[in-house]
Amino acid sequence: MGKHKSDGDKSRIGFCKLTGNRGAFVESHLIPKALTKPAQRGSPFIQIEPGRPPIRRWSSWYDPALVTQIGEDILTELDTWGIAELRRRKLVWSSWGTSQELGLLHHKIGDSGWGIRKLEELDSTRMRRFLHSLLWRAAASALREFSAVMLPAEDLERLRLTVSSGSLEDIAFYPGQITQLSTIGPIHNYAPQLQVKTFPRVEDDGTGEVSVEKKIPIYRFYFDGLIIHFHAHASDDGFTAATGNFIVGAETDLLVTTQTYTESFQESLICGILAGA
Repeated sequence: MGKHKSDGDKSRIGFCKLTGNRGAFVESHLIPKALTKPAQRGSPFIQIEPGRPPIRRWSSWYDPALVTQIGEDILTELDTWGIAELRRRKLVWSSWGTSQELGLLHHKIGDSGWGIRKLEELDSTRMRRFLHSLLWRAAASALREFSAVMLPAEDLERLRLTVSSGSLEDIAFYPGQITQLSTIGPIHNYAPQLQVKTFPRVEDDGTGEVSVEKKIPIYRFYFDGLIIHFHAHASDDGFTAATGNFIVGAETDLLVTTQTYTESFQESLICGILAGA
């Protein structure tokens, strides 16, 4: 992978990792600050990193040696649009006002806790670039809390070009899927993780169709009731394309899975970590 993680470069002058220009570094939030705020202004929130005790923070993660102002301006433009779009589509808890659940915006699947919703006429290319900017920040940062996200140097460079210039990659290049928590839970920040996701699929083994499982490594991001799964690969065997509009950027309409907080993996993570704190 070729990337060393540390607690951050304290120098204030250097080369912007996004644009390559030399200048003064600015403090850049790795996940937009607007999406990582405590429930009440001025109050701390829980910040959780796998394998470490939870801590209280008054500001979310930022890297003091990632980008100069030129690079930050690019990220700010992506964030400004992305945050507004997430809120307009009611994809994040902070856009719900006093509501405690998603309500009629999604279709519940029985009593499973799962559901699904369809986002129509989404600027899917722009949304994909915004999400890829989050993946790039995590992979390019030297912050310990983001050490789980490590990309090969070639892939990191391709991702940088996507973020900095909008160059398009094949849909199988670190594709993203979205899950939305459909009920409110505790406000917290959670560092990205490397996991393995199991996908059910049907294949023909020559004697007929059989159900099999496909396991794909993913980078799991969480913020403000939204979960993003980035498949941790630059290409695949056609599985991403076959997944259709569950993949951000595949079509203008996007299918988003939903799950109640009490039935979610996020809830089990938080309960387990707090119980062992």
